[in-house]
Amino acid sequence: MIRRISKPLHLRPAAAGFLAVLSALATVPASAPAAIETDPVALYQTMRKAYDDGNTKGWPFQSEVYYQSTVLDAGRAYSLFRPADPQYADVAALTVDVATQLHYDPLTNDDAALWYVLEAANFEASSGDDAHVAEAHALLERVQPLCDDPKLMARQAEADALANAQAFHHDGDAQVQLIVADIRAFNLTRDPQYRSDVLLHATDPATPLERVPDPEYGEMFALAANALGDPGFSDADRAAATAIRYRRDHTPELRAIARVSAIPHELKMTRTAPADEYFGSKKYSPIGVHNELVRINKYLDAGWGYRMEPDALEVDSAVEDWQKQYPHDPTLPAALFASMQLLARVETPGAKLAAERLKTLLLVQYAGSRQAADLASS
Repeated sequence: MIRRISKPLHLRPAAAGFLAVLSALATVPASAPAAIETDPVALYQTMRKAYDDGNTKGWPFQSEVYYQSTVLDAGRAYSLFRPADPQYADVAALTVDVATQLHYDPLTNDDAALWYVLEAANFEASSGDDAHVAEAHALLERVQPLCDDPKLMARQAEADALANAQAFHHDGDAQVQLIVADIRAFNLTRDPQYRSDVLLHATDPATPLERVPDPEYGEMFALAANALGDPGFSDADRAAATAIRYRRDHTPELRAIARVSAIPHELKMTRTAPADEYFGSKKYSPIGVHNELVRINKYLDAGWGYRMEPDALEVDSAVEDWQKQYPHDPTLPAALFASMQLLARVETPGAKLAAERLKTLLLVQYAGSRQAADLASS
């Protein structure tokens, strides 16, 4: 059985030097809110608070997941803005530690930082101590092949969720991750086995269905409703769906038709790319990206086709840079989707390759977005 994480491994001696900067960082003036998402110092302070909160709560699964998220955010910022800083190596070591013990999975993880996880693992594989070299190679061997094989990625997502459910076997949020993994695996592959697994996991009375996140919450109940009327489902699926319907009918928390999820305005502003932030080689702002999408589509409508490839690839460069700096920006999935559609219209090999990359990015690392759901159902 996988060892339960009782505390994050960033207390290991190899990272002791990194922890020594904590008190110094605490005295650094806070950055302006709009800069926090890209400020390594501010993100490190958030990481420290996540660690303190996790200690206070005794490290339930959700605290571990949140701590992992803050580590990835800090590492991403060091990579982009302070790659020569000595702390870059320490955060890379932390990344390998938490990604290993929490079975980091790009399909179920919501941080959209696969590029950084692979970068950190490659760095530790070549420059880390013996323990981190071994961890980094194992992480790369597990995660890297997933990028080119949706079926393998789906199987691995389920395996990683099962591993966490075993390690945190009394934790409802770890059980919920099984449902999330199987819904996303089904959306990615359309393999009906994952659909059946969703229904099976949702019948477990130990799984708090009210804590299934959106949009998987709605998709779970939609699958159950479909199973009761669609002959394409198995008898076992229908039995599970009947149990889920009974549970929902008799659980007030599950009877909501729709749920509204909101984050504080201040947090939203730190996650959203500022209007005066510029991305890619042409330095487009988010508004500039939108304007370029409109302009290039007009030229494509007029039959310019392959001649618009250079301009379309500049948009691709901008949204890639935007995604790395502000992966949590709630407006980003729509921009990625619109850019993917634009590139597909250009119909050149280079543009098609870029469009496929954006499609994979949406389906995997933004699997919870409406745009990913639209892609999966098309």
